[in-house]
Amino acid sequence: MRKFLLYILRRPLLWIVDRYSSAPQKPIVFKSLSDLFSTAEDETDERVKFLNTTSEEAKFIIFSDQHKGDRSAADDFKNAENNYATALDYYFAKGFTFINLGDSEELWKFSADKILPANENILSKEAAFQPARFYKTFGNHDLIWKNKADVFLWLRKYFAMPLVINEGILIKIKTATSELKVFLTHGHQGDTMSDNNSFSTWVVAHLWLPLQRYLNININTPSNDFSLRNDHNIMMSEWSGEQQNLLLITGHTHVPVFASGRYFDHPSNNIPGKIQHLIKPSYFNTGCCCFDDGDITGIEIENGFIRLIKWHDENKMISRKILEEKLLEDLLKDL
Repeated sequence: MRKFLLYILRRPLLWIVDRYSSAPQKPIVFKSLSDLFSTAEDETDERVKFLNTTSEEAKFIIFSDQHKGDRSAADDFKNAENNYATALDYYFAKGFTFINLGDSEELWKFSADKILPANENILSKEAAFQPARFYKTFGNHDLIWKNKADVFLWLRKYFAMPLVINEGILIKIKTATSELKVFLTHGHQGDTMSDNNSFSTWVVAHLWLPLQRYLNININTPSNDFSLRNDHNIMMSEWSGEQQNLLLITGHTHVPVFASGRYFDHPSNNIPGKIQHLIKPSYFNTGCCCFDDGDITGIEIENGFIRLIKWHDENKMISRKILEEKLLEDLLKDL
C-alpha cells in the first residue's frame, strides 16, 4: 500500500512543497519577519516573549535545531547528545538563561510518542532551567508546539505547566550608551506551509507531516540544501540590516553566522570564506546541535559580549571553544 500511495502521490506532493515551502521568497520573508516584530513590544501578545535586561546582567545561551529523534540510524541528534548534555550542565551551573530556538524535536521523521521517551535525560536537563531561565520557540520541524493542546498533551510529563512556547523573543539590553534590541525567532518565516495561520499550521502538523513520515518523502528545505541556506541567511541579514539598533538571531539553516558573516569552521560548511557583501553586522545564526560529527554550535550573550561558540569532543574530552566574539557596545557603533 505504501509503495502504491508513494507512486500516486509523490509527484503532486513534491509540487506542493516546491510551490509553497522550499525556496524562500524575499518579499514573503520580509513581510513575515516585519509582522512578527511589530507585535514584539506588546507584552500581552503570546507570539513574542518580551525580556528586559542590561549588558552587565544579560546571560543567555541560545541553541537551536537539535532535531531530537528516536535513536535509530535516522536520528540526526544522537551523535551530538553527549556534547549537548555537557553544554546544558555547564550553562545551568553558570546561571545562564537557556533559549531553545526551535526544531528541538524532529517531527518530520518521527512521531512525538517515539521521540520524547527516547530523550528523557536531555529533556530533564532542559526542564531544569524552568521556570525563570527557560524560553522555547517552535520551528517548522516541531510546529505542533504552536498548539497549546499539543504542548499540554505531549510535554506535561517533562516540563512544568503551563509551558508557553513562543514564535519569537525580544530582548532589550540596556548598554552604557544606548539600548540594543535582540530579536530571536527560529527563522522559518516565509515558509508558507509552516508560517501561517493556526488552521493551516494545524493541517501541516497533523495531516501533512504524518503523511510525509509514512511515505518517507525527502524534501529540500534550507536546512539541507546549500543554495537555499545561503539565500535564506542573506534575506535574514538584509531584513535585520534595515532595522535600527537591532540584532536578529535565528536558527533553521544549520549554518553558523556571526555578525552577518557565515562561519565555516566546520566540515558541514565546506566552502571557505564569509559573505562579503552584507554590510551591517546585524544577523546571527546559531548553527545547529546535530552536525554529523557530534559538534554543536550556539550563541552566547554574557559579560557585555556576544559569542559564537562550539562544543566538541576532542580526544574524548568535551570542551567549549569560542569561535568569534564581539562587545555589544562595539556592535552598536557598527549598526
